[in-house]
Amino acid sequence: MKPASTTAETDRQAVKRRREAGRMVDPRIRRRRRQRLAVTILVTVVVLLAGGAYATWAYVNGFETKIRKVVTADSALANQLNADAKAPGEPFYMVLMGDDRRPGETKARSDTLILARVDPQKKRVQMISIPRDSRVKIPGYSAPQKINAASAWGGPALTIRTVKELTGLPISHFLTVDFTGLKRIVDSLGGVWIDVKEEVDGRVNKKSAYDNKYRLIHKGYQKLSGVQALTFVRARHQYADGDFSRMRNQQTFIKAMVKQGLSLSSVFNAPKIISAVSDNLTTDFTVPQLVDMVAQFKGMKEADLEAVTVPAKNAFIDGISYVVIDEVKFEQMLDRMKKGEPLEPPKTTPGSKGATSTVTTSQTTTGVKPANITLTIRNGAGVSGLADSASKLFKTAGFPIKETGNMNQFVYAKTMVVYKTGGEAKAAVVREELGYGDVVPAAGLYVFKTDILVVVGKDWKLSTSRN
Repeated sequence: MKPASTTAETDRQAVKRRREAGRMVDPRIRRRRRQRLAVTILVTVVVLLAGGAYATWAYVNGFETKIRKVVTADSALANQLNADAKAPGEPFYMVLMGDDRRPGETKARSDTLILARVDPQKKRVQMISIPRDSRVKIPGYSAPQKINAASAWGGPALTIRTVKELTGLPISHFLTVDFTGLKRIVDSLGGVWIDVKEEVDGRVNKKSAYDNKYRLIHKGYQKLSGVQALTFVRARHQYADGDFSRMRNQQTFIKAMVKQGLSLSSVFNAPKIISAVSDNLTTDFTVPQLVDMVAQFKGMKEADLEAVTVPAKNAFIDGISYVVIDEVKFEQMLDRMKKGEPLEPPKTTPGSKGATSTVTTSQTTTGVKPANITLTIRNGAGVSGLADSASKLFKTAGFPIKETGNMNQFVYAKTMVVYKTGGEAKAAVVREELGYGDVVPAAGLYVFKTDILVVVGKDWKLSTSRN
């Protein structure tokens, strides 16, 4: 028989060995844990980078069946896409739609329509927002209609066919997001961080505590909840240019989601996101395609996502309000898209090397007096006091100031002198007084009641010597 002291020591050593064994992990188990983490990260990137589609885990739960239910049931839609299918890795075109259908509706007018070129090799995505009221020819209908009618009359298949005939581009894929369900997707992500350039007011009842809390979005960098995100991407009535500002907000939102997706900030919300996405997103992409796309877009930078709006202007035709696309400028934009070039050409300032201007001061200012030119002054830089500073300058020079305020977004690096058709001479007088700035036509993109709109840019400091 062993002495008691020896037995106690043996027991202590056995306990120690068990504790150490408990802390040790089989290398095979550790490897499986790393694999699960890699899958989790992959899944999170897919949902945002590829527009809301998840892989791997979701496949087992019928995710692919849910998101592809429309394309598998609609042979017309499948035919529109399959005819233009591209080889893996090659640049391709797709249509993104925001669905605004109401409860009980099977079809609805598309609230948002975006043409996108996706280049996996260069890790670039280019998007052109097409206003929902754009006047176009819809296949099968004789008279021109608003483009969002295509969704109501023929669903995604007719919308894609309309975009193909409008642009002449092959469309290989599509993706539709239910805007009502967007708030659930955003909440599943834990919110989306966005720099809101201007207060957004989507309140229905300004006396309602709910509306004031969730549908009034203040200016500044903040995390938007699902309800706030829905307000942000849908608000348009508060803006002078309506849908054009809304499309800019939608572009900002998409970029913010991509940025958040690339940061992998929502890895641990995967199960919630899978559920929200599968219920509110429709696409023809298969899960293997989405996984492959994630691998191809690894390392994509925020700057590689370019978003613009189709060149167009508002117009009334036969008593109906339309957005009329500038066919010449749109064709030029599409040519740049085909080549993978920046969608908008570099802007130049009058007087700089290589610059051009639609107004020649020496030829057009004769006989036009400042007292006969009414001005609207808007702060486009977001620096407090700029609109007032500009107003003082022009008042001193004899220009009547009828309105001052802010632009919808504070993104203007250069001051602009905006004129309406026939206002070239008056614009030249304003530009001559200012001494710098871009002279541009309103072209339906800027709405103001006076003769000239002056958008004060971040370069306004150059005018301090003239005050």
